[in-house]
Amino acid sequence: MRHFLSRLAVIALLAWLPEQPGRAQDRAAATWESVKPGNVFEINQPVELRLKIQAESVNWQVTDFWRKPIESGRNAVAHGVVTIKPETTDVGYYLIHVTPEAPAGGGRDTYTSFAIVRPHVSADPLTSPFGAMTHFAQGMSLDVLPLLKKIGICSNRDEHYWANVEPTKGAYSFPENDDAYMKACRDNGINPLIELSFGNKYYDDPAGPSTPAGYEGYGNYAQAVLNHYGKQIRWLEVWNEYNGSWQPPIARTDLSKYYAEMLKAAYARIKAARPDVQVLGGAAVLIPLPYFEGIFQRGGLDSMDAVVIHPYRGTPEGVDQEVAGLQDLIRKYNHGHDKPVWVTETGRYSQDESDWEKGRRMYELGRAEGARYLPRQYTLLLKQQVAKIYWYLASDHLDFVGMGLLRNYGNEPSGMGRLAVAPSYVSYANLIHQLDGAKYAGQEANQAYSRVHVYRFERGRDNIRVCWATQPARIELKTERPLTVSNLMGRETTVAPTHGVVALDLSEDTIYVRGPVTGVSEVNAGDRVIASSTDDYSKTQGANNWSYGYIAGPGIGTGESGAPSNAYPDAKFQEFKQVETMWGYEWGGVPGCQFLKMGQGIMHPGQTGGHDVAPVLRWRSPVDGAITISGFWDNEGNGKGVQANVTVNGKSVYCRKLGGPDAKRVDFDVPATVAKGSLVDFYLLPKADLSYDATVYDFVIKLKK
Repeated sequence: MRHFLSRLAVIALLAWLPEQPGRAQDRAAATWESVKPGNVFEINQPVELRLKIQAESVNWQVTDFWRKPIESGRNAVAHGVVTIKPETTDVGYYLIHVTPEAPAGGGRDTYTSFAIVRPHVSADPLTSPFGAMTHFAQGMSLDVLPLLKKIGICSNRDEHYWANVEPTKGAYSFPENDDAYMKACRDNGINPLIELSFGNKYYDDPAGPSTPAGYEGYGNYAQAVLNHYGKQIRWLEVWNEYNGSWQPPIARTDLSKYYAEMLKAAYARIKAARPDVQVLGGAAVLIPLPYFEGIFQRGGLDSMDAVVIHPYRGTPEGVDQEVAGLQDLIRKYNHGHDKPVWVTETGRYSQDESDWEKGRRMYELGRAEGARYLPRQYTLLLKQQVAKIYWYLASDHLDFVGMGLLRNYGNEPSGMGRLAVAPSYVSYANLIHQLDGAKYAGQEANQAYSRVHVYRFERGRDNIRVCWATQPARIELKTERPLTVSNLMGRETTVAPTHGVVALDLSEDTIYVRGPVTGVSEVNAGDRVIASSTDDYSKTQGANNWSYGYIAGPGIGTGESGAPSNAYPDAKFQEFKQVETMWGYEWGGVPGCQFLKMGQGIMHPGQTGGHDVAPVLRWRSPVDGAITISGFWDNEGNGKGVQANVTVNGKSVYCRKLGGPDAKRVDFDVPATVAKGSLVDFYLLPKADLSYDATVYDFVIKLKK
């Protein structure tokens, strides 16, 4: 991910940068000093926070992950330092907001985070799936290691760069920094996965090798790494994101071919030196099946012990199906047998707490997206028996602020303090505590159109259910005994059954349920979600009642007033084809329309022959009744804008311009009546030109009770 950001993440990043916390000009008067690294405290440890500030006294308030006030107080400042000791004892993630009482009111508010976690020791560190990406080779602080170890993270992924290891052709040496971080990993009981990257100027091209001589040099570099670090290295990964941004220019003519050749040469040299070392191949960002199939067709699968993917995505739901597709492909080329799949990067960009400059929306979002995303993504990957999963990142690094389990604002004397804990760290700690050593045993509470996710894991005689819903829902668990329920941040409660049932409300906040349960069912109450463009997205036309296509020709647009022309009476809906790209597949394939395409959560209009061409997301109703159609469109806004339209059986029910001079995002919620077979179309038109017309979308259809 350090080399790849989805468009959604880029949009979010650009929107967020002007409000980035931790800037010296915002809060130069206050400096947090960590009493415990990262402000991470173990359960039953007293919490102590220290702040250097020029004030007579401070008022403070502690809130939890859900912004619920927990406690507050007032402390005097002595000699420019105040020590605050909250009495909070529950496991969880917390923010403390401090308001100084200064002469003439000159001080600024400040805040930091702290966490209370259960320390965790894995019973089998080598087989534990829980890892994190570090950038020690790029200077990341080694102080993150004990914080990873504390919560049961047993492995990190890092690099020994080829150009650094072989600075003179044929002569190998290892930077002091590389040796230092390997020693620190060993001292902390963390097992490193080493990624072999990138090119070396002495072999073919600085961007990477592409000839037998270059591949031999790459293999020799791999052997040098093994010889230098010995048995500490158990796993080597051949390259990083070869199908993405990192490959020699010549390889772009056939990525699969050149990667397979490099992989085979490296595998042979690695196994000659250390037959016990596992070689990880594929080096793929996302899950690009065409790229993998090209490698497998050339025999590359025989030269890897496990297959590497980086399944970044906007929402976790559906990643299990994509991994299943890869596993089917592996079996096709491996005589019906499986090979392990490793996720050596996955993560989620997430905003930070506050708009300090304007003083509004205090603690907005709070990196909550990452904390909610992590356990859902991991659960779905573990469902597919993925062997190891490395979260990106251990701490914020360089441009990737907002992705770390820990924060890092560099060395400036301001912000939340060095390596201040992020909520994803606490979410990860709870996931590991709940699922370490457990095996996936099945999915429960399945029914048509359900947005409920309940996955059962077994650890000995223990049953652990991981539960959430992408739309608000309720489940009932049949039991005669009290159940232990843990929330997203790890706080546990005991829930006794009523008449043999424990009822639980579900949201995107994962909960874990432990105890004897004989059945799980979803409770149907209120309006019911029967379609979701995100959850239901597929690479198959008609799957989940959705089709992906376009309309073209005169009469499909609207006037400058934005009023619809009653949809497109003379335009025929035509289906897109699946188009292979370097990242995988997308919907498109219309001759003469370069920009016309559609993917999960994003679409782009086109033009041809002087006429607009609109991408259309079509839903065919499987039910009769009253529905509500809701969602949003979001355009980057740098161009002239686009026009969003929703029709039911060809009749417009919603039309709105966005982007350009208009609002960047529009939300809508409209009623409609449908019968079985009714068509609901969402389509997007360009305005003056196609510049910056890529538009993010998300739609939900509910059946009225």
